[in-house]
Amino acid sequence: MSSRRLALWVLGGWLTLGAQPLSAAPADTVTLHDGTGQVLPLTRIDPTTSPITLDGHLHEPIWQQARAIDQFVVLEPDTLEPAEHATYLRLVYADRGLYVGADLRQPPPTLVRRLSGRDMRDNRDSISLTIDTSGEGRYGFWFGISLGDSLMDGTVLPERQFSSDWDGPWDGRTQVTEHGWSAEMFIPWSVMSMPATGEFRQMGMYASRMVAYKGERWGYPHLPPTQSKFMSALQPVALRDIQPRQQYNIYPFTSVAYDGVDARTLYRTGADLFWRPSSNFQLNATLNPDFGNVESDEVDINLTATETFFPEKRLFFLEGQEIFIATPRADTRSSGVGNRGTPYTMVNTRRIGGQPRKPAVAAGVEVPRRELVQPSELMGAFKTTGQVGRIRYGVMGASEEEVKFDVIDNGQPRNFKQDGNDYGVARVLYEDSMGGSYRALGFLSTAVLNPDRDAVAYGVDWHYLSSRGRFKVDGQYMMSDIDDVAEQGYGGFLDFELTYRQGLKHRIGLEYFDENFDINDLGFIARNDYYQMRSSLEWTRSDLSWARENQFDVRGFYRRSITESEVYSGAMFFSNRVSLNNLSRVITRLGYFPPQYDDLNSFGNGTFRIDGHGSFDLFWRSDDTQVWSFGLDAGVEQEMLDGEKVSFGAEIVWRPSDQFALELEVNYDDRNGWLLHQEDSLFTTFAAEQWVPELSVEYYISARQQLRLSFQYIGIKAREKDFYRVPDRPGDLIPVSKPSGPGARGSYDFAVSQYTLQARYRWEIAPLSDIFLVYTRQADLRTALGEASFNDLFNDAWQDPLADFLVFKIRYRFGS
Repeated sequence: MSSRRLALWVLGGWLTLGAQPLSAAPADTVTLHDGTGQVLPLTRIDPTTSPITLDGHLHEPIWQQARAIDQFVVLEPDTLEPAEHATYLRLVYADRGLYVGADLRQPPPTLVRRLSGRDMRDNRDSISLTIDTSGEGRYGFWFGISLGDSLMDGTVLPERQFSSDWDGPWDGRTQVTEHGWSAEMFIPWSVMSMPATGEFRQMGMYASRMVAYKGERWGYPHLPPTQSKFMSALQPVALRDIQPRQQYNIYPFTSVAYDGVDARTLYRTGADLFWRPSSNFQLNATLNPDFGNVESDEVDINLTATETFFPEKRLFFLEGQEIFIATPRADTRSSGVGNRGTPYTMVNTRRIGGQPRKPAVAAGVEVPRRELVQPSELMGAFKTTGQVGRIRYGVMGASEEEVKFDVIDNGQPRNFKQDGNDYGVARVLYEDSMGGSYRALGFLSTAVLNPDRDAVAYGVDWHYLSSRGRFKVDGQYMMSDIDDVAEQGYGGFLDFELTYRQGLKHRIGLEYFDENFDINDLGFIARNDYYQMRSSLEWTRSDLSWARENQFDVRGFYRRSITESEVYSGAMFFSNRVSLNNLSRVITRLGYFPPQYDDLNSFGNGTFRIDGHGSFDLFWRSDDTQVWSFGLDAGVEQEMLDGEKVSFGAEIVWRPSDQFALELEVNYDDRNGWLLHQEDSLFTTFAAEQWVPELSVEYYISARQQLRLSFQYIGIKAREKDFYRVPDRPGDLIPVSKPSGPGARGSYDFAVSQYTLQARYRWEIAPLSDIFLVYTRQADLRTALGEASFNDLFNDAWQDPLADFLVFKIRYRFGS
């Protein structure tokens, strides 16, 4: 065993041993306060004598006896005015879990009831509860239900990093009443991580209510998103004798898939395992998992040198992943009206079971493109997470099966096999929130092992939030060590966030990554070999007579290469989003890129200068609570050398009932001067058209049964214009004649036709237990243009799919 493998197993073994269940430590008397000295008293019940039927009706006597939380104010927009309609939220608890009862008053004709799948945040009436189970603002969970019984849930990290990736086995129901609507939820203690304590336990609580017809969010305590503090300012609650019982779940599944491309039937059976012996330790494992064909990514055509990031959608890797989110930059969700960009993360679980390594084959052996984009199968994976005192930790490992490629060897078909990858991740995080401020120090290590090479990365991250929440610091220092890279790589970043007052926030980021730094075997970073400074200022106002809210964002960056100091780039962006009083929205964006250098898009063939260029975009969206809603987009962007890109878009959404929705969106680009790399140092500009239609039709038999048809298409027709060569030293591209002579291409015109079609039936027969019937068809055709129309291109792609699957899958949860 290599020294790296030994180090990985020793570290993993140490953490796993440290993860053994701990007995509850004795606790002293807990003193709770929220700055005013008030603590929310919760009522404890005995379900055997005070049973609650989870049906959405608040008929049980306890819902009239328990104290109600009714001090809701308007948080979005952040006026903090008293809510127009009353909200009465009651919380009671028992040994097994927390019961939530909500009486939500408003005129019944104004109710907006829309069914959806889990975690879909449509604009509709809903109620949600956030619980800080750490009791110290370190981590928590949120649970929501909308009118019609659609569930939402997820995790939250300091200070306001909400995620909907986590799904837990809990339940809820809603009912329409003569005064509005009502909701009941039951949340078992065992679904949530929490520290071991004695007799007393401290938690934090926050509740919010979406009132769709007004386009407002109301909440308690009064923590608008424009305020810096959240997790550390939740309403404290005290509970007694809450020690979650041991929980185990087994999720066996079986799937049958027909592959229409290879005309074969595939069978797969496996299981996901979940064990929580105590409130502060959890083990997940999956055996012979089936991760494919029930979800699909957005259609994307990327002709640049920068990789496209795709978010994780597989349940096993989503569960408990928050411990591996080392910094806010690793969070893939966008924030605000400005563009946040791609993530910086050492753990991108989409690499696990993703596209295989390109095989090293002999001359004369052709590997079809379909073989290179197929996902790798996993033999199994495990994940442990837990907490010891102020230390949280996580360990994850996965092993891929041997990958088989169907290749063409000198005209004859044969199989080529290569070993898959082994993955390992270890994480330790120390947190302290004494004195009202938050401080944390973490360590993260990743390893990707295969016979060709080992790739190891290490990172140290640090975090600070001042007691008043006005000053925040996050940073990470990383090192990469890859077998076939001569030297280790180093890099890191430091981010500062200052909240000057409510609604006015300033961020400053500094980063440095040397030319050897590479974490993309398991992580994700867009590029290396640069240092950069970036800044953003966000200003939100809700004290306007002509609009409900206006958010203005200005941001920019300046970047220089480390190895070529004369190579630099930068940009400035101005964005404004206004929510009008009629609930429509208008977004404007203005960008400017000064003259700069590009050292990536020649694909290793040199650096070239780009002229200064700008862009302008305008978006309008109507009130989406109506039966019909609309959207219009328009934009213009100067190309890198000459010409411009003009864009138009339109969207129509039809919701004739709360069970049916049809969405149609069409986008069109007309480009005159699209600069693309061809081969070696040759570039070409193109005159191009691009059509991007998207169609989605959804019908919900109930909140737990869904029929969905989705279709996305991208079609491009591009005709050659001018030709250029990259200079020997950084400078302007040099105009040249079109290549000619032996071996030269007759035409550089090209066409792209890519689509994803999916028809899906899903039935959630019980919490986290599902039946799927899914048909998926995908194609990515890239060819010479000729005289083909868009209709011809689509027909050609339809006849030559990359994937054509019909899948039946059933998964059922057994356990405590």
